Amino acid sequence: MLIIPVIDLSCGLVVHAKQGQRHTYQPIKSVISASAKPETVLSSFLELYPFKTIYIADLDAIQKTGSQNEIILGLAASHKECEFWVDASINAIQNNPSDCYAENIKLILGSENKLSEELLSTLLKKNPDIILSLDFNAHGLIENSYLLKDNSNWSEQIIVMTLSHVGSNKGVDKQCLNNVLSLAKNNKVYAAGGVRNKDDLMELKSMNVNGALIATALHTGAISKEDLEQF
Repeated sequence: MLIIPVIDLSCGLVVHAKQGQRHTYQPIKSVISASAKPETVLSSFLELYPFKTIYIADLDAIQKTGSQNEIILGLAASHKECEFWVDASINAIQNNPSDCYAENIKLILGSENKLSEELLSTLLKKNPDIILSLDFNAHGLIENSYLLKDNSNWSEQIIVMTLSHVGSNKGVDKQCLNNVLSLAKNNKVYAAGGVRNKDDLMELKSMNVNGALIATALHTGAISKEDLEQF
């Protein structure tokens, strides 16, 4: 199972994402990183374990208040051994995909954006490497309910982003994951939100989830190098 550390960027710093309440996010406090500077945090992740895939959310771009693209491209250039999954908003995909381009970057399209079936199909055809993130809050899929009818509009790789569990101590949303897994055929499914410890990772592995996105449990030390080596 692939373990993917998460970097949430805002105003030049890595912030602690919690339950999707983006206006409350504060710079990360970490037992493994001396600061909230993106390069320091990423280096700390890679010192802990040689991760091959890194997830980055440009929260400023997502909220249309700015862009952390220069920082993201710098990280991708200095760590070419890693593949970066980047959510830089739907605008990055629709309008300026070349601005985010690097050979080791894949763009993420979040379903929290309102998307017609026609638009989604067009974007996936133009950008076959897009990773679709199915974004859930406490009430269910945030937008685009048609995405849960079947997997005909899915990309090959799917993130199940349970925002109400991100940065919390709730554990993973097994019901939400199982609903998505029941629709998945040849899709690879990655869980995001709520992973607290090794036991949660073991549970995800037993569910045949392909990978997990984690941040808080790494920064608190709840998941150790020894734990990671088991996966």
